[in-house]
Amino acid sequence: MTNRIRKMGNNKQYQLSLCLKVVDIIMMCLVVGLFGVFSWYEKTGVDQMADNIRAYGYFIYLTEALTLLMLAIFWRVATEIGRDNSFSMENVKHFRYIGFCSGLISIGYIIRMIYVIVSGQMNVFRIVYCLMLAVLGILVLSICLILSCLIRNAYLMKQENDLTI
Repeated sequence: MTNRIRKMGNNKQYQLSLCLKVVDIIMMCLVVGLFGVFSWYEKTGVDQMADNIRAYGYFIYLTEALTLLMLAIFWRVATEIGRDNSFSMENVKHFRYIGFCSGLISIGYIIRMIYVIVSGQMNVFRIVYCLMLAVLGILVLSICLILSCLIRNAYLMKQENDLTI
């Protein structure tokens, strides 16, 4: 048993997987903490910022749920990396799912921004907030789709090389 643990400790893929999982846990805690602060301030705040947070109530909770789902899916990516299975169709699928969640967040905030403009509830904070989250979501979507394609190509090359050996 100790040899197995020692062997895993020397494995670079396993160490990378552990580091990614630690970062993932930290990010999950930050997301829960940040949205907890939003929820608390929404209920106790009395200024313009609290009104802005109240106006986004369900969107904030939807964003939190989808962000936590993306981090949970990333945990699976880190697990595959720890198994020395970085270039796998599972990781292709996982990055597509993460991108899909990010795209949903972007679409939700674009719709919210259009609603704010049409309904006349417009102020600079609300427009910039929606715009920034939509752009960030599109950025994450793009990165995930690019990674998905790169991992898929690497997987196919790996399969081709395995056949020629």
